[in-house]
Amino acid sequence: MPVDGQSTDDLIEAALLSSSADDTPEGKSIIDLIQKNTEKIPISSENVTFTPFSAATRVSSAKCGEIIYLKGASDAIIKFVLERGGTVSSDLNAKVNGIASKGGTPLVVARNETILGVIFLKDILKTGIRERFADLRKIGIKTIMITGDNHLTAATIAAEAEVDDYLAEAKPDHKLRIQSGTIRMKDTWLP
Repeated sequence: MPVDGQSTDDLIEAALLSSSADDTPEGKSIIDLIQKNTEKIPISSENVTFTPFSAATRVSSAKCGEIIYLKGASDAIIKFVLERGGTVSSDLNAKVNGIASKGGTPLVVARNETILGVIFLKDILKTGIRERFADLRKIGIKTIMITGDNHLTAATIAAEAEVDDYLAEAKPDHKLRIQSGTIRMKDTWLP
């Protein structure tokens, strides 16, 4: 979804370039979608420096000369754009929140200090997952979803999947600390 009159072609090009070194399922699905709907293919060039997605940065990127193409979490991309003197388009928040409220993951795409648009990714719930969670509840097991997604997306997916609780915007170290018992859910859960 382009923002503020940005070009769909520019958005597609930036999404493709910034996903080229992203080996996550999200990065791969973006490349697959672009390839199915256009004739564009990912590039690998000596003139391009790729940075794969990481949980720490929450972005992936491609640098071609002085041009940086980025894709990632809205707050990380907004911070990058503002630090370089760019502005946030007037319709960005509405698009990000609209995607999140539908249980999607909004990924913002930028070229240097210009936000080009938002990608709508949606996880598909496994068949029968609600019933499995209900069966677990019957025997006294509580289900908890731990995700890196934002709070609105996490709340929507948690409701769809009928989990008992969730933790949003969790980073890998949070997940490990929860698993080891050094973080209790009630300390970090946000509605």
